[in-house]
Amino acid sequence: MSIKEKGAAPPYVSRLPFILDVYGRVMSGLLMLLGLFHWAVILGVVAGAGGTFEEMSTPWKMATIHLAVVDLVAAVGLWQRVAWGNVLWVYAALFEVAMHTVFLGTFGPDYLVVVFHVFTVAGYASIAFIARRAAAN
Repeated sequence: MSIKEKGAAPPYVSRLPFILDVYGRVMSGLLMLLGLFHWAVILGVVAGAGGTFEEMSTPWKMATIHLAVVDLVAAVGLWQRVAWGNVLWVYAALFEVAMHTVFLGTFGPDYLVVVFHVFTVAGYASIAFIARRAAAN
């Protein structure tokens, strides 16, 4: 081993895959909390945006039940870092964004939820794009 090799810097290791893993785990925790909140609405512990579960309209009940299941399953998939977890997360985000933008007459506006989902999905997509681009180089 030469002196030049001893002083050589270690090869560059990208932190982007680690950042994606942490981001997915954090989103998993948030989706778990959202799913548990929907279950608390169903069980009557708290009132949701549509009121108590017994007083909700049929579309609100269907959306609450749907999100209670999908959010928890997506949280498990994101925690395990499997591809279907990302797919379900994006699906749940698009579903809730559509609820509060396209179907305003039924569900009403909730811009905080829309902004949250748009920014979290866009943030993940941009980090994933940068990571793939860096891996290709």
